[in-house]
Amino acid sequence: MNSPELNLKMEKENFSKLISESFEKLSSRKISNDITKRNILKELHKIILTSSPDVFVEKNLNNLLKSVVESLTITLFDRSEKCREISVMILKDMTRRSLISNDDYPSIINAVAKRLKKTDEREQSEEIRLIQLDLLYEIIEKYEGDLLPCSNDISNILGTCIVDDCPEVKRRSCDCLRAFASKENSRFHMVASNFLKPLLSTISHQHLKTRALCVKALGCIVNYLNNKEFEEALIHLAQRLFDRSPLVRSAVTEVVGDMLMNLDDRYSYFHLLIPLTLSSLYDEVPEVRSKAQDIWKRAGNQYIIENEKDYKDLIDFPRPDPSDYPDKEGRPSVGCRIFVQRHIFNILPPLLHDVADWVPETRVKSSKVLYSLVLHSEDKITMQLSKVLEGIMSAAKAEEKEANEQAIKCAELLGYFVDSNHLFDSLLSLIHKNPSASHLSILAACIRGQRKDLTNECLKAICKFLSVAEVCRTRKVDEQANLLLNVDALLFSGSKIDSAIGYDLFSILCSVSGLAASDSILSKASELLQRLAELEAYTKTTLFKQYSVPLMKLLSENNELWTSVSPEMPILNFVVQSGSLDEEMMELIIPILINNLHHSKEAKLRCLILSLSTSVFKKMSSTFYESLSEKILNVIRFGIFPNLAWSAGRTASSLRTIAVASLYEIINKSCIKKEMIVSIGDELLPIISTLSDDDEVATRLVACKILELILPELYGSVDDIKIHTACYENLRNLDDVSDDIRLMTVKVLKAYIKSFPADYNWSLYRSYLKHLFENVLIHMDDKNEKLRQNIFDLLKTAAFVAPDVLLQEIESKRYTMSTGDLCDSLTEHIKNMKL
Repeated sequence: MNSPELNLKMEKENFSKLISESFEKLSSRKISNDITKRNILKELHKIILTSSPDVFVEKNLNNLLKSVVESLTITLFDRSEKCREISVMILKDMTRRSLISNDDYPSIINAVAKRLKKTDEREQSEEIRLIQLDLLYEIIEKYEGDLLPCSNDISNILGTCIVDDCPEVKRRSCDCLRAFASKENSRFHMVASNFLKPLLSTISHQHLKTRALCVKALGCIVNYLNNKEFEEALIHLAQRLFDRSPLVRSAVTEVVGDMLMNLDDRYSYFHLLIPLTLSSLYDEVPEVRSKAQDIWKRAGNQYIIENEKDYKDLIDFPRPDPSDYPDKEGRPSVGCRIFVQRHIFNILPPLLHDVADWVPETRVKSSKVLYSLVLHSEDKITMQLSKVLEGIMSAAKAEEKEANEQAIKCAELLGYFVDSNHLFDSLLSLIHKNPSASHLSILAACIRGQRKDLTNECLKAICKFLSVAEVCRTRKVDEQANLLLNVDALLFSGSKIDSAIGYDLFSILCSVSGLAASDSILSKASELLQRLAELEAYTKTTLFKQYSVPLMKLLSENNELWTSVSPEMPILNFVVQSGSLDEEMMELIIPILINNLHHSKEAKLRCLILSLSTSVFKKMSSTFYESLSEKILNVIRFGIFPNLAWSAGRTASSLRTIAVASLYEIINKSCIKKEMIVSIGDELLPIISTLSDDDEVATRLVACKILELILPELYGSVDDIKIHTACYENLRNLDDVSDDIRLMTVKVLKAYIKSFPADYNWSLYRSYLKHLFENVLIHMDDKNEKLRQNIFDLLKTAAFVAPDVLLQEIESKRYTMSTGDLCDSLTEHIKNMKL
């Protein structure tokens, strides 16, 4: 058996012989067959792989390997793709096994550069380009000498391959770049800027792994870029924070975090790096957020250590955390807070520009960073308050819900950290010119954020702003909702509500209620009115009594200029419907009714005012009629009568219907004085008689009701002929299509008969009576049983005025009518009456 030493010696001699033979074959110019050359290369590769590295220690063998490397380098340019591939594989394995001397690496790198640069000699095969990069990576890792002679070649290789069409080549190039940058003797700083353009053109590649590796590679060169190049690199990194892949965003977070802590000139770029890190703190993926939080905390701690002298007192004697801290994630560390506070002046202007950017994603990201900025700045944000408020307003106006939510959260933080007097002075001066829904939402958020009661001055200023007509008298649903948010925040803030503030809040809530664009708005306003009443120790009814009169005075200013779209009208209507009407209120309402019922006003407004007047007089207490009788008569004469006059058109018809309904509500009061009706009887009777023949059923019906009410009061003050004529004309309503009107007409005729005294001389009007009996008697044969009975009762009541005339009419029609029993009863009644 051979000893191990003998076997080793034989192995060395054998390998030496095999390599020599393979090299001679490879170097022979007589080999023209690609297959033969490929087999020789495979044989050589097998020898390299199966041999022990100790075999090549001998000097003569190392010289032989040097020659083999030279031949393999030449073979990189072989026409056979397979031969080129095997050559690269052999060189890569020789590099791994340390079989190539440092002196040979530059020539190999140069050859690889020629094969990978964009020249006529460029390697066409993607697979071979990839393994050539693998070879370059191995060389960079193994090379122990100065890479300066090779730096241009490496730069050319990577600059070209980073923008290669093959994604795998791109990725491997990024790996090589990172390895190159990490070599201490690479002189990387001399060529680093050459990689900027290739990396920036690849950083948006469609493959997420390529983008992630490109981001990490970019992080290797930023330390060696000039100011302009660095800012360009940061712009692209910032864009990658919007990447749909968490892997890419995580890579950006790492790279930016590394720059934040290790960049040589980082203090000059903190204002650019901090917003990017803050953005990652609010990434949608928990893993990215966690990584960003860890990096941010370490960066803050490092910053305060590096500046320990400046913040020694703050470190040694930290202030306690404020109570009821508004952020659920907790308070940032002192280092992170100082980090932001020292650089907010430079961070804020570009951030506010991004908040108003036209790209939705940018607006959302920037609004999150703005929130983080306010959170870290705490009360130091006061120095930049006006700018921050403008940024918050921009975010609040954005179409994206997420940006709006961040704006609201920012405003709540301002309410928590900033002195209320300063905050609301700045905010109100900013929004008072053109308040919008977004402005109101921010104001409400600032109020909610307060951690202590608002001062009386603040409350008054806020309420005064909100109660201005231009603000509270809005019809937009979002503005109404945000107005209620403000009132809600004020009522639940714990601040003291005095009478002046209470009136302003009442005015706001009534305005919103009157103009409410939805039931939910109306319901919420009602809740807040109840809350306001409770805070002031009132009932809701008492609350209206307390504040309705001053509100009415405010609403009635310039009421002669109202139109149908004036907001005061529905607000007034709400106050009338919700509160009680005392004499002082009526004194204010009546001039409004008269002014806006003038014929010069548009028909739609008059319709609204007439509807309001109907509600007013229906709700009005009877006790005020005597003291207000003259003014009520003015409403009738100058407001209602002109609108009862006939004119063509549907609008005029509607006006008459509403006007006669309003008139009925006035006259129908049980306590109305006879003098009031008498004073307008001559005007009233012919108008109502005309309305009895109106086209609208509702108008005719109410006109009949009014006739029934006024006829008993008119004898002696109105010419008898007018009364007889009015009832004579009213007879036609017995033929009306509406049974209600026919029945009401019977009641009017009863009132007509009873309106004259018992000793009245009816003989002068026998022709009137004959016509009346003739027309009425016919309807005693009507199909409507109720009407027949009412007609019978009417004739019994009226028989005394001319019994012979009535009896004559009955006898002439008795045998043509189906209601013989009623005729007989009526006849018997008349005969008994004569007796």
